[in-house]
Amino acid sequence: MTDRDPLLTLWNQQEQEPFTMTLADIHQRAHRFQSRIRTRNITEYAASLLVIGIFAWMAVLIPEPVVKAGAALIVAGTLYVCWKLHQLGRAASTGTVDQAASLADFHRAELLRQRAALATVWNWYLAPFVPGMLVFVTGVTLVADTGLPLMARLTTFAITAGLVSAVFGAVWWLNQRAVKALDKEIAALDRARQK
Repeated sequence: MTDRDPLLTLWNQQEQEPFTMTLADIHQRAHRFQSRIRTRNITEYAASLLVIGIFAWMAVLIPEPVVKAGAALIVAGTLYVCWKLHQLGRAASTGTVDQAASLADFHRAELLRQRAALATVWNWYLAPFVPGMLVFVTGVTLVADTGLPLMARLTTFAITAGLVSAVFGAVWWLNQRAVKALDKEIAALDRARQK
């Protein structure tokens, strides 16, 4: 096969435009990124308030001690997650973005900080819920007198534990996708800084 594909030759011979990212582009990306972080955190805090309210209510009203303990552990896990989210994933203030000596360095540091938080989401975001979920699901399906035979209760426990595991897996997977997206953004910023 001595002839080459003419389209492939044309593709290989075309000139590539150099990658550029202006200071205005970096400024816009930094502000947009911080805005997305603020929106994400507000959503997380609102969901946390809902979880705390529901499970605190269950801990007070449900008479079964194991269910109460599970609900209390879920509330404690939620409070821990909120604290870690604030510690690891808070957004920088608008003034901080505007006052940064080097906007590119600031934006890169923020991307890396958020990347680190998302990469370790299993440790600080998912794992704190595991004890509470196990105790709560055990209390609801196995300990509480539901009138169901043991096999039905074990099946219910297995299905519920499987669903919770699937949700945890999906949350972990989504966060790993976000890590990859942040890696691309960091690489683009690094290429722009080398020009």
